[in-house]
Amino acid sequence: PPGAPGGACLAPRPAPLGPGAAAAALAGAPAASAQDLSQPGPRTPAQRDVTVVRANGSSFTATVHYPAIAAQAGAPVDAANGPYAIIAFGHGFVTPVTQYASTGAHLASWGFVVLLPQTQGSLFPSHAAFAADLRSSLDWMAAQGGVSGSPWAGAVDGSRRGVMGHSMGGGCALLAADADPSIRVAVPFSAAETNPSSTAACQGVGVATRIVVGSQDTIVAPSTNDPMFANLRGPAQLVSITGGYHCGFIDGGIPFCDSGSISRAEQLAIVRREATEFLLLYLSGDAARWDPVWNPPGPADGITQRSRQTPDLDGNGRVDGSDLGIMLAGWGGPGRGDLDDDGAVTGADLGLLLAAWTP
Repeated sequence: PPGAPGGACLAPRPAPLGPGAAAAALAGAPAASAQDLSQPGPRTPAQRDVTVVRANGSSFTATVHYPAIAAQAGAPVDAANGPYAIIAFGHGFVTPVTQYASTGAHLASWGFVVLLPQTQGSLFPSHAAFAADLRSSLDWMAAQGGVSGSPWAGAVDGSRRGVMGHSMGGGCALLAADADPSIRVAVPFSAAETNPSSTAACQGVGVATRIVVGSQDTIVAPSTNDPMFANLRGPAQLVSITGGYHCGFIDGGIPFCDSGSISRAEQLAIVRREATEFLLLYLSGDAARWDPVWNPPGPADGITQRSRQTPDLDGNGRVDGSDLGIMLAGWGGPGRGDLDDDGAVTGADLGLLLAAWTP
């Protein structure tokens, strides 16, 4: 179907053996090859619905996409290759979570557990409540990882949490990242302004964030995300898909959809690539993804990209020994750790990092 993980093939971004790869080698991680991250990863995805219990005892249904031992719905979790990072994904306004099935399955194939709450789907949603449900999804799944007899026991890593979402759900993902310091990465798609304000919330988001928009979006204008990007405090990127549109982030058409100059399959392939490489770097700790994430995009990538680096090189909201280790691994070369963008990691960059050190 349109937008399925194999629906389009893009030329992969090159990942040259530079300082990022050197840092990965020092950390014991394999260097990234020129993989096409728009294509499925090594894990087998499956999905099931779960009942998430909030802290107050109330509950809601969420759809979970996860690495499994077989592709059938409800198949057992592939715990042997875990534990996996967990991500809460917010749906768009009156948009069913089934419209994000290809994205959820794709991320599961790359080793992420993705929860999509089936709440706030009415004409009058509460953005604050939806952001709270994203957080509750992460808390519940993290707790399940430690419950003997749970299907998720030993299969999830509650210390590695991310939020994503589209439109209303993208704005609510930013609200959640502002409110919850345990969230380590945010990847909203065409984030809408919410009530309370997602733009204002970005002032409190200090973790690595990549906002993805469509250049021809007529429902949430791309300019809506400019002040959000400007307010973010951590490593931040604003990626614009050339010819992309609002409904190009979902798997099929719905009433009052817009359109763009690229196909839905082409847009979803770019979305999968951009989300996966950022999550692998900042949520899976795959340092070899640094070059594909931070190098300027090439003509074949179909995007433009604005980036702002900070001394928080691992994007976890703190400047500490981990960031110092990353900087020292790239010492003397360009790329990761070159905070003043002069072409090399030097004492000047070290000074900037130490000045921002988290007490």
